[in-house]
Amino acid sequence: MKHDPWRRSAGFSVVELAVALAVVGVAGLAAWQLLPASRGVAEGDPSQLRLRQAQDAVEGFVLRSARLPCPAPVGGNGGEACGANALGELPWRTLGLQRADVPLRYGVYRTAAADLATAVAKFGPNLPPLPVVAGYNASQINGLDFCQALRVATAAPGGLTAGGVPVAYAVADAGADRVFNLPYTGSFPLPGAPSTPAFDDRIAATGLGELSARLSCVTRMGEAQAAARSAYAAFDIYRDADMFDRFRQFAYQVRISNTKMATATVSLASLDMLNAIATTASAVSLAANSVGVGAPTIAGGVLAIGAAAAALTAASVQLGLAVTAEAKAGKQATDSTAVKARLLAARDAAATAAAQQDTKGLLP
Repeated sequence: MKHDPWRRSAGFSVVELAVALAVVGVAGLAAWQLLPASRGVAEGDPSQLRLRQAQDAVEGFVLRSARLPCPAPVGGNGGEACGANALGELPWRTLGLQRADVPLRYGVYRTAAADLATAVAKFGPNLPPLPVVAGYNASQINGLDFCQALRVATAAPGGLTAGGVPVAYAVADAGADRVFNLPYTGSFPLPGAPSTPAFDDRIAATGLGELSARLSCVTRMGEAQAAARSAYAAFDIYRDADMFDRFRQFAYQVRISNTKMATATVSLASLDMLNAIATTASAVSLAANSVGVGAPTIAGGVLAIGAAAAALTAASVQLGLAVTAEAKAGKQATDSTAVKARLLAARDAAATAAAQQDTKGLLP
């Protein structure tokens, strides 16, 4: 029988089949070993879940109270005790959390320069002196003051640290063995350290700059300062408009006075005209009835009438110009008053907006 070379290549050889089974076995074993870890990731590590819940509660407290919560005494009822202590238990009762089987340890940044557990007015935008915004209290305390305290703490660190790094606050969970491996009477370890047989506590810490970024401190403080600068700009523009309006009102009064003077001049010129006419008439009458009075006297009277007429004409022209200038000045004064009123409204609106920006603090 003739040998077919294609028949030898059909199917797997014993060696190829053994290699394939070995690969499948190794992959199956790896998947079996990874299954408990993946199940733990899916369900969430209890220690990490407690730490995350604690961090959310602490930062929510900051938004409400413009400060970090004080530590609770170890072995107490979970209520914060705002004395001079910076380390203790997480104040779970104050934060509205359930008590853990082993209460978490908690530390907060507290120094003389920046005590993050005390609400103190530290931030105040430079608002113009006028107008007074109804209900606004420049010395109020809100999240912007806490942001300023974070800035002070960043500039002069010296409080709580985690792994030697200044932090705003830190939280520690007892880990899988439910026993704290450190007394937590000083600084905290660096978060993320791997568990060892001698140390399995889980740590969460938030740095000063990190907390500032989470609270959008730079954005909110920038918005408050920008609103304050806008209010000051509106205030300065209004002052210029007020000064310009006063100038226009003064100019209008000057034009009114000029019109009155021009009217008086016309009146005097009219009287001069009447006097000249009367004098000429007397001269003509006297010339007709008397001897020795002739043409020179009459000619003098006619010249006086001409001069008086010229003066009256000039005075009338001046009166017309004064009336025109008064009307123009009146319109300018009216327009400047209207501009001043609009800028006054803009000034008040800008001041109110700046006050509202400062009042809302970190609230949306």
